[in-house]
Amino acid sequence: MDICRLLYDMAGVDTLVILTPSNTRYLSGYSSTNCQIVLTKHNSYFLTDMRYYLEAKELIGNRFEVLCQDIKESKSLIEGSKIGIESDISYGQYKTVSQLADGNIVEITPSIENLRSIKSDFEIDCIKRAQSVTELAYDEALKILKDGVSEVEIVAYIEYIMKKNFCQVAFDSIVAFGEHTASPHAHPSQRKLKSGDFVTMDIGASFDGYCSDMTRTVGYGHLSTKQVEIYNHVLKAQNLAIENVKAGMTGKAGDAIARNYFKENSLDKYFTHSLGHGVGIDIHEGVGLTPREERILQPNMVVTVEPGLYIDGEFGVRIEDMVQITKSGVIDLTNTDKQLIIL
Repeated sequence: MDICRLLYDMAGVDTLVILTPSNTRYLSGYSSTNCQIVLTKHNSYFLTDMRYYLEAKELIGNRFEVLCQDIKESKSLIEGSKIGIESDISYGQYKTVSQLADGNIVEITPSIENLRSIKSDFEIDCIKRAQSVTELAYDEALKILKDGVSEVEIVAYIEYIMKKNFCQVAFDSIVAFGEHTASPHAHPSQRKLKSGDFVTMDIGASFDGYCSDMTRTVGYGHLSTKQVEIYNHVLKAQNLAIENVKAGMTGKAGDAIARNYFKENSLDKYFTHSLGHGVGIDIHEGVGLTPREERILQPNMVVTVEPGLYIDGEFGVRIEDMVQITKSGVIDLTNTDKQLIIL
């Protein structure tokens, strides 16, 4: 069944107005800086401007009536009195739809989130392709780690490899050295690599609109006993989570697997973020592995498993894989070795 018709039936409204870029990309398979989708009982409209009109008509014209006009000019497309919108639109967009609609406005975000959370075979294949390029970029980056290289140089090289291999960058790449690794989302700087540093790389490519996400921490030169011990604790926590997360449990229960391990070893104060998040068109979407996530993990959701420990002023360690949820466990979509590498 066409995904637009499925969403329309699930939403239970007369007209759906879809404005957020990731949702229009999901429904149409086409991305642009100006697009809106209007769904009625019998019609699917894709609205854009002259920059994209011809291309959109060629690529998706068999599934949408592609119109060169703005949503503000589209009152004639609105049918009925019950209009469905997303919750994460701007106030300006909300005002525009309100002016077009003569009746009730209904928030339909749960319907589209539920659809997007369960990945099709095509979507999982795209995520796998993005992940394979992410792993290639990581492997190539390891080859140029040397005394004096900067964090920003490694970022530039990683992103070059991704684009060279027909992918975009899924999010701002994180590369951190030494004490900078104690900041989970460190901004890459001119800091130079030196012996005794941990190197954390949190990177992801995007293929055909779908993201990947992977973090690896490696050692450079001589590491302390403490560094090695912390690394092994993070790896143990991640392995426990990957072995035990499965469909039917809440995201909260998944998060607790790693969190409880850290607590048992008096390390929980250094675990400062959630265990993981959903991945798809957006790098963070759907059900996550968080301390407050009451939603249920379902087969073919894709989530990250990324425990980390961060010791302020010293160093941090994070190890992240993407996994596909199954009824009995998970399929790990990440193929890069996780045993501690010391270069």
